[in-house]
Amino acid sequence: MATLAPESPPLSPLRTRRRRTWARKVERCCCGVLTYFPLSFVYGVAAWTVWVQTSIALGMNAQANGSIGYLEVALGVFFFLMLIWSYTTAVFTDPGSPSIHTAEYTSLPSQEPPHVYTAVTAKSTGGTRFCKKCQAPKPDRAHHCSVCKRCVLKMDHHCPWLANCIGLRNYKPFLLFLVYTCLLAGIAFVTSIQWIYSEIIIDGTVEDSLMPVNFILLSVVSGVLGLVLTGFTAWHIHLTARGRTTIESLEKTRYLSPLRTHPPTPQPTQPNHWTADQPLRTLPTPADTGLSPAASSLRRAAAFDAAERARERARYESYLDERDDESLPNAFDLGWAHNLRSVLGPNPWLWAVPVCNSVGDGWTWETSAEWSRRRDEVRRRREAE
Repeated sequence: MATLAPESPPLSPLRTRRRRTWARKVERCCCGVLTYFPLSFVYGVAAWTVWVQTSIALGMNAQANGSIGYLEVALGVFFFLMLIWSYTTAVFTDPGSPSIHTAEYTSLPSQEPPHVYTAVTAKSTGGTRFCKKCQAPKPDRAHHCSVCKRCVLKMDHHCPWLANCIGLRNYKPFLLFLVYTCLLAGIAFVTSIQWIYSEIIIDGTVEDSLMPVNFILLSVVSGVLGLVLTGFTAWHIHLTARGRTTIESLEKTRYLSPLRTHPPTPQPTQPNHWTADQPLRTLPTPADTGLSPAASSLRRAAAFDAAERARERARYESYLDERDDESLPNAFDLGWAHNLRSVLGPNPWLWAVPVCNSVGDGWTWETSAEWSRRRDEVRRRREAE
């Protein structure tokens, strides 16, 4: 008669915890590699570009006995250094978050007043903006990043090539990184095309080594990369001059109604603030107990009709707010010169240097006079209706 094999003894709790600990370590290691691989790729491609471009320029200069090659080398090295400086600054600079000042103290009792600010934008329902995930108020132009798991001041987008969010504090170095990348790609393309024209098309001779492969590959990579990034950079410069972010250009901005009253922004210390958006059910009152069933039903029906009329009125006002928002200009467009100064800094001599000197704290934003004038017109028209 066959016998069953003895069951293996269960793993001890200590061994199970060790396996889970090692699994978490391996997971964190893999996530770190996937997160920071784009950084190594950018640094490597930039270094390879300037190395090949310098080799071509010095070789052509030695053959022609001129000084044009030294100029190309100087420009290539300068654009490379500025690219690396801008990229490193954009990667390792915190974009700014409205939840930083409360993240470490939310569990402690405190009587400190909340951050005071004036908002002009609203969430999709028309109310004040508050992040339920961060449990913190969300000022104008701030958005929650699902990758970084926090809100970012003046969020533009989350860039996987930087492993960081692009926001208020690091948008300027990000923009300069794009500009210097286009310039480096341009000088590399010009240098490589000169070599291809002189060596292959004119002379028809190619060295028997791997360097010509790098020269041809540089012309292809720099040409494609420069063409794509030039359009992307021009678009970001256009957004900067108009006082917009990428999110604001792709999504509709909802402004607070000039007529409707808005409740104050809920604070993290207020319990169950999320129930404000939930529908309320009418409960029986002590006065209903002395009425007949028919009278109680009539009273509840009247209360239901009043609540339904209030909801219809609120929906109609939301429709009017959306219609009026479409006629309003961008509230944060203060003119191209002012918009550029707010991002690149007040000193024009530092515009090309990746130092974080953008204007503003991310909480309070100056609105344009045109937007204020149009908003007053909307308020007067709504009051006359």
